[in-house]
Amino acid sequence: MVELDQRQAPGQGQPLFAAVHVTRQRRGIVDLLCHVCGKPTPRRDRHLFPVASGGFVTLHDGTQGYGCNVPPVHLACAKRALRECPHLSHLVERPLRCGSDEGRVIHRTDVTPGMEALAKTLPSGVEVVFSCYRLYGAEFTEEVRAARAAWDKATLASRAAGRPIA
Repeated sequence: MVELDQRQAPGQGQPLFAAVHVTRQRRGIVDLLCHVCGKPTPRRDRHLFPVASGGFVTLHDGTQGYGCNVPPVHLACAKRALRECPHLSHLVERPLRCGSDEGRVIHRTDVTPGMEALAKTLPSGVEVVFSCYRLYGAEFTEEVRAARAAWDKATLASRAAGRPIA
């Protein structure tokens, strides 16, 4: 299995919020590095935005787990992201603390969106890791399900009342 390695130049250029840097994304997921500042997230200060990212993955036994391809963030970095990130700016979402569930790393070897042109340049027959995500256990999955249901309920109530969502 081959992993992609994208050139890095920290502090240079402008951020591309709509694009994912494959090396930083993978390192963030594998090493539990903050998606905002890049530093390790200790267990007591590890958060995700479960409405804005991730989804439910059906497992071979029929159960579902929450899978997220966005690295965790520190609470202080989550607050900064809520102010500055274009993707989060239209959502009214609070970060959810991961607790003790670190999940397990799943490597994706299918061509992920935005990587199609690069995939065409790679030799055939080589299994390439394009991305990875963390798959969480039942307890955290239920917390995510509850957080998403609460967000849906609040959003529908705001719309029904004619109030802006964000």
